Amino acid sequence: MIMKRTFSILLACCLSILVNAQNLVPTNWTAYGLVFDAPSGIRVEEDTEDTYLLNSSRFYITLQALDSDDITQGELDDLLIALAKDDGVKNLSAITNYDLPQFHGLYLTGVLEEDPCYYACLMTKDAGSIFLISIMYNRTEDQVVERILKSFKMEE
Repeated sequence: MIMKRTFSILLACCLSILVNAQNLVPTNWTAYGLVFDAPSGIRVEEDTEDTYLLNSSRFYITLQALDSDDITQGELDDLLIALAKDDGVKNLSAITNYDLPQFHGLYLTGVLEEDPCYYACLMTKDAGSIFLISIMYNRTEDQVVERILKSFKMEE
């Protein structure tokens, strides 16, 4: 009886991990040489100088190049909050800062049209270019979204 229960718990844990696992594959916004990991099978809906839009049944990812004239790293917090509010994001979290080899990054979470979302800004360390990233997703993907946000780099 104990052995059967232990096996059932172990099996449930393994299935949970498999269901929540999401394969990520490199994708490239060639207009800027911006490379990041995206869920496998996601479709590119728009690829222009201004916007890179990806969509699947589980994710809606938008990247936008922002006019970075005169914006400093210290102003990114206010910029991110303003952009998220302008887009209608509700229940904004506190901002989380993170650092990547080529970017200064920050993100917040919220709810957009009843779906959870992440809004992030990346500023290149050398040229000061700024990118806005918004990711809407299903409710089981928080760890995957954070892996996506931490995968950004510039092509060399």
